[in-house]
Amino acid sequence: MENENPVKTPIDEVEGGWMHQLVVYAARNPWEFCWYLLLALSPLFCISAVLSWKLAKALEAQEKEKNRKEKKKANINKIKRGKAN
Repeated sequence: MENENPVKTPIDEVEGGWMHQLVVYAARNPWEFCWYLLLALSPLFCISAVLSWKLAKALEAQEKEKNRKEKKKANINKIKRGKAN
């Protein structure tokens, strides 16, 4: 075994799996790698935005329903108190 410094070893000499190849590609083509990464993740961002919007609408509807029921209950209690007097 030679006593080489791993930092000075050229990238091509080191063998590795697909992850190593991906890191090497990202190091050699950073802008292209970022572009492909953005293209790959953009559908997930869109799905996340749609689901967040649907959740917000559902929470608003739930809050409106809760407020409507509270007002109805308050009106019923007011009517009951009026009849008792």
